[in-house]
Amino acid sequence: MKTQFAGRFRKTALGMVLAGAALAAQAETGSFTCVAGSFADCSLATSTLSWSWDGLNFTVSNAGDGYVSEVYFDLSGGMAASFVGGTGGDVAFYAGATPSALPNGPVTFTADASFDSDAPGGPNFGIDIGETGTFQITGASLDSIDIGSLTAGMHVRSLVESSASVVTLGVPAVPEPETYALMLAGLGAMVFVARRRNAR
Repeated sequence: MKTQFAGRFRKTALGMVLAGAALAAQAETGSFTCVAGSFADCSLATSTLSWSWDGLNFTVSNAGDGYVSEVYFDLSGGMAASFVGGTGGDVAFYAGATPSALPNGPVTFTADASFDSDAPGGPNFGIDIGETGTFQITGASLDSIDIGSLTAGMHVRSLVESSASVVTLGVPAVPEPETYALMLAGLGAMVFVARRRNAR
């Protein structure tokens, strides 16, 4: 009897762990909406920049021309932002962007935290083609972008004509295929355990 109970417990626990891992692995990805810039600059910026968000790390990816020079966050109470690193080259941001607000950003956008990659008189360490930059947002959750409690804005330079300012779009989270697989595996294990229990 003890062995049967232990076996059932292990299988149920495995199902719960797999289902939990699937939810934890869920992350959002999205594109940006242009709020300032010429048609050509906006088209290039929005078609080549993308973001991902896992509830803690906000990562910007650049797959085209131009570079992200300043990053701004509109945060809700209790949130804080910091730059944690980049990939693909020399990516470095320091707190306190110039300008201090997202250029021509929407009226509802307030820059509670800003970051610059262009030190006065120094080289550019922004997010260039093939690079990513990651910012950590503490005090937020996976749905913060969806519900509008967190908004990110980017100022992109060296585009077709000049520059563009873009902001995040709140979109429902779309699980990756592997997330679905993990969820199905976890649910399948739980169904299997329940059926075996009912068969006895």
